[in-house]
This record gives sequence, C-alpha cells and structure tokens, in this order.
Amino acid sequence: MVHKLPFILMNIIIISDIHGNLEALNKALEYIDKLEGKKRVVCLGDIVGYGPNPVECLEIVQSLTDKICLGNHDYAISNTDLDYQMNWLALEAIIWTRAVLHKESKDTIKRFQVQIEEDNVLYVHASPDNPMAWKYITNARNAAPSIAGMKYPLCFVGHSHIPGIYADHKINRKAKKTILSKKGKTIVNVGSIGQPRDGSPLLSFAVFDDVNWNVEIVRLAYNYRETMAKMRKHNLPEFLAERLSMGM
Repeated sequence: MVHKLPFILMNIIIISDIHGNLEALNKALEYIDKLEGKKRVVCLGDIVGYGPNPVECLEIVQSLTDKICLGNHDYAISNTDLDYQMNWLALEAIIWTRAVLHKESKDTIKRFQVQIEEDNVLYVHASPDNPMAWKYITNARNAAPSIAGMKYPLCFVGHSHIPGIYADHKINRKAKKTILSKKGKTIVNVGSIGQPRDGSPLLSFAVFDDVNWNVEIVRLAYNYRETMAKMRKHNLPEFLAERLSMGM
C-alpha cells in the first residue's frame, strides 16, 4: 500500500510598496503573525521612499525574508538616472532618504532581485514583461500586454499601489478569497502597505495559498496620523503626509 503524504498548506504573504511607513508595516505584521500554518513572506520592493522610517522598515523586511524584489524607489537610492522621471514630491523624498540611509543599507538594496521565479509563479515589482521599465498596471487594458507575454500562469506585482486581480480581460478588486486558474494567466496586484492609492487609506497586501491556489487581498486600518506627524517632523512634503488619510 502506498501512503500519500498530505499537502501542507503554505501561506505566502506578498507585501509591496511599504515606503518607509513603519506604522502600516507593523499593523500588517500583527495580522501575519496570527495566520495559522506554515508561512513565508515575499516583498515586491519599494521598501523606501516617501515615508519617514526607511531604515527601520528595511531592517524589518530583511528580518522577514531574503525574497525581495527591486522597486523603482529602491533603485533610485543609489542611481540618479530616474530622477528626471520623478515628480518633485517623490524626488524630494528620495533625496531625503538618500541622506538618511547609511552605506550598509544602500549596499543591501543593491542586492535586491529584479524578479523572483518560483515554480509556476513570478514575483516582480512593476510588470512581468519588462520589469525595469517600471510600467503601471492599473486596468484591464494596460494589463493585457503584460499578461500576453507572461511565461508563468501567475504573477504578483505592486508599483501602482492599487490592488486588483487581472484575468480573462477582467478586473476583480474585491478583497475576497479568489480561486486562481493554473490554465490561464493571472496578474495579482497586491496594492501597497505604506501608501494606498485606490481611494481608501486601508493598507493592502496579499495572502496566497500555494496548495489550493487561491489568493486574498487583505485590507487593514492603521494609525496613519502617527506616520503623518513623523513626516511633518522631518519636513517631508505636506501632500505626501495628507495623501495617507485619503488613500491617494
């Protein structure tokens, strides 16, 4: 008689776009710590930029995982060739962050991966077809070219700060557990921990069950007022603080 070993549920928590927001990251970790079963974390990048706690957020994410993708704000810490593409708010925050991070942190960021490939899943910051073009996936139309060129049935992205599941030329923005297909192609945008932009101040990340192939977009409230106060203390642009309360 052959005894089949049971599949062990593995929750893969995918976080992205923390942007130096320590309060949001800590709130997400409270939820993650309570998840039952085996679990691990993948980070899709942009740990720094915009927010007031880049050093602390970088240290925490490093303690959680070595699976970290390179985001455009991470890249901009040691490279100035993207400066001209950034709006003045983002650039001012990047200049401040460059001054705050020590050499060891900058060297760590340089080692982040452009993309991470695991089994039938691709993890990347912006888009699967050209990761360092930093394209935004925000709707079914601009998701279509990326989906068409995918080699994997599933890809997790961040970058736009707008959560959604893209498949079959449709978008699912509901924060419910969704069963995924291994036969088709799906892009899951996990949204943003530290700076949501979908009209809600609730932080966002994804929990992926790699046995049953389902994903849930998790939304949580956090104390953004504390983050806003820190940003003002460091004289970061006022709009970057205000937008946290508006989810924009």
